[in-house]
Amino acid sequence: MTKRGPQPGQSPEQRAQELKRRHVEARRRQTRRRRTWVAVGATAIVLAVVAGVLTARALGPWGSGRGPAASAATRPAASSSAASASAGEAASPATQSEPKPTFVVGRALGDVRALEDIGVRRAGGGAEKRGAASISRRLVAAGAKPETRTFRLPNGKTSRNVVARFPGSTRKTIILGAHMDSKAPSPGANDNGSGCGALLEIARCLGQRHAYPTVELVFFGAEEMIDADPDHHHFGSRYYVKDMSAGARKNAAGMISVDMIGYGPHFVVRTMGNGPQSLRRLLMRQARERGIHLSYLRDPGESGWSDHEAFELAGIPAAWIEWRDDPVYHTSADTSGHLVAAKVRIAGQFVLGVLYGMDAAALERLAR
Repeated sequence: MTKRGPQPGQSPEQRAQELKRRHVEARRRQTRRRRTWVAVGATAIVLAVVAGVLTARALGPWGSGRGPAASAATRPAASSSAASASAGEAASPATQSEPKPTFVVGRALGDVRALEDIGVRRAGGGAEKRGAASISRRLVAAGAKPETRTFRLPNGKTSRNVVARFPGSTRKTIILGAHMDSKAPSPGANDNGSGCGALLEIARCLGQRHAYPTVELVFFGAEEMIDADPDHHHFGSRYYVKDMSAGARKNAAGMISVDMIGYGPHFVVRTMGNGPQSLRRLLMRQARERGIHLSYLRDPGESGWSDHEAFELAGIPAAWIEWRDDPVYHTSADTSGHLVAAKVRIAGQFVLGVLYGMDAAALERLAR
């Protein structure tokens, strides 16, 4: 190492020059250090400002998680349709990372018991009307604005459908249906309180977070036969399809009838085989991916045995899911105590998973 500073034998002038040189170097080092610290401080300030801006954008103006990054997942379902129109019906990326709601079977069974307590709900009767009112109240509690649409039966009585719409990120609509009425002397816990209870629980989930497709829940009146005429049934679903506008038919991507899902060893999807089979194929594919054993069974009825009938005959992809067979349906033994909670949970969570698993590509594959 070379020594610095005054050296032995230097003259006074040389020592003075050396001291001056050392002083100048010290000042230069001090200036360099000052500039370095100024630069470090300025960089830290810039980084802090950038971090603050990013945090503000993520949290929103009130710091409550309601800014642009979170709004798509947390906004109420009813507000999503306007956003989808302005976004060209594109998928909402924020919703893809949010946890999906879980089907709570206890709440569904509570709704089954509420319908059972009303009693036998004959088509067009007072008990069916009270059942519709009970369902409407539960839909309101889920955040929906249900509509009651009445129609006349051949015997002069009035029945009704209860309809609730949950807008998604596209106008393409998946319709879920279950019938409210029951056939005497049955209080109709499985046929079809189980389907109604499942749809009400799905409504609560959709109220928490919208799915990509728009979802319309329809609680049909007068599904059961009202007299000896073999064609006097499915009045609610037939009325619904007949009353659909051209736009509604165009946007109807598919219909699932959820009917009798509370009892039986076999989980099946059924169609009449007279209309598009794309929804049936989608349901079976989704079941395989989830490890659910779902088999196909053709609907043996000439006019269908559930409310998928009118949709399928209208050319809308439609399917009926059920657990079968139930030896006590249409009897007084069809009570909530007869239901198997696991069956309702599997069916309900499956339908819910299908809704939240749909995107633009899946809806396109359903196109007729």
